[in-house]
Amino acid sequence: MTARLYGRWEKPRSAGFFGMTFGVSMVGIGLVIAVMIGYLITRSLPVTGLQILASAAVFTPMVITRNGRTGWEILLLRTQFAMAGVRGEQVYRAGRFSLIPGTSRLPGLAADSQLTEYETPGGQRFGLIHLRRTDHYTVVLRVLPAGEELVDQAQIDSWVDGYGQFLAAQGRSGDVVAVTSVCETVRETRLKQRREVARLVRENAPAYAATVMREAAAVAGGRVRIEARIAITYRARGKLRRNQPEQAREIAQRLQGVLSQLARAGLPAAPMPAWELLGLVRSRFDIAAQDNIEAAGPSISDTQSWDTVGPVSALDRWDHYVHDAARSVTWEMDTAPLGAISENVLKALLEPRADLPRKRVAVVYRLHSAAEATEIVDSDFRDALAAEQTEPGGIASAAASIRVDNTKAARQEQARGAGLTRFGLLVTATARLDDDMPVIAASIESLSAASRLTLRRCYGYQASAFAASLGIGVILPEHSSISKRLT
Repeated sequence: MTARLYGRWEKPRSAGFFGMTFGVSMVGIGLVIAVMIGYLITRSLPVTGLQILASAAVFTPMVITRNGRTGWEILLLRTQFAMAGVRGEQVYRAGRFSLIPGTSRLPGLAADSQLTEYETPGGQRFGLIHLRRTDHYTVVLRVLPAGEELVDQAQIDSWVDGYGQFLAAQGRSGDVVAVTSVCETVRETRLKQRREVARLVRENAPAYAATVMREAAAVAGGRVRIEARIAITYRARGKLRRNQPEQAREIAQRLQGVLSQLARAGLPAAPMPAWELLGLVRSRFDIAAQDNIEAAGPSISDTQSWDTVGPVSALDRWDHYVHDAARSVTWEMDTAPLGAISENVLKALLEPRADLPRKRVAVVYRLHSAAEATEIVDSDFRDALAAEQTEPGGIASAAASIRVDNTKAARQEQARGAGLTRFGLLVTATARLDDDMPVIAASIESLSAASRLTLRRCYGYQASAFAASLGIGVILPEHSSISKRLT
């Protein structure tokens, strides 16, 4: 059976003159009109020349882009980063002798978050992360992917289709901000297996059987293991937006349906209770604490709280992030894979490697409601047609024609009931301070090339990107520091 191919994604872009966006085109026209009016008023060529130079200085950074950003965006980002350094916002110090003794809250965008625990109607405990700044509530699901070994292609296609239906179902309600799918490799300690075996082995079990179980737990697995989770971030709804128990009740009622949809996609999942979230976040900021956290298990909640799982010391640099005894670098997707791809396009980037023991890949899906989707696909199709018809020389390029075909297909599929989703990808590599980060970075970039992805380093917002890739409800576009009108 022939494997299915996937693609036809397009980056939304308004059409203007000569390949520029609509907004930049309008600014250019406005500057030309301003120069003409200035000449009519002053009748002075020197003054008009100065106006032309000033207009060029304003307009040129809008046209010239680098890594997907205009010159003005780059200038603003660098200015904001420098001002944050002057205000001391790039340095974080917590712990026993900090301004708030005994606490190590999460830094940056997650500083005002809260963690509480509730129970579903089926009796499952789940942790709920509330980001008060944006009024977002996030529930994290632990996932056990089945893998593709000895699985028929028809079953794989069914799972991919099931995951697409899961995303479409989340978008229909209109209150799901994002779904973040995280696949992470971490160092294998075998402590989780030993704790699970100790739970399973009964006191009156035969000695031989108990010995076999303990030995299997001690030797099973490799040096690196894979952990997967899916975080669903909800927007607060209704009149009781600040009533956390009421919001938790609404989310708890939906979880059973979410788990059923994921099971049909080959992703058996379970909500992560509060103690698992505590251990997850603590071990990602302080990698040296991983052994102690995994050995503690559920008892970690006796000694740790959401106010103590952050780093004791953190430093946000332009191109990397230092937290406790580790250094992390995060990349974001610049361009999606070009052309048609199969379902295993990210296999090279996701599979565990001994030379990259701590690697995290987070795919962020930002879902549109049905009403938004209809308006967006129609707008994208009109923009694609306009861009094709305004090509310089009057001859449409192949890329413009392909964009028209893609947007037309998306419009037709959406009319048949398909969902519309924006997606992005974050890749984080974490290593000890004495590890060779340039070599690790080169390995990540080569793996992304094998996965047909173009990555760029998150310059100027490494700490924010690190928090977003954790899958704890930090959605970067919701915290943008640059106006959408300017971008």
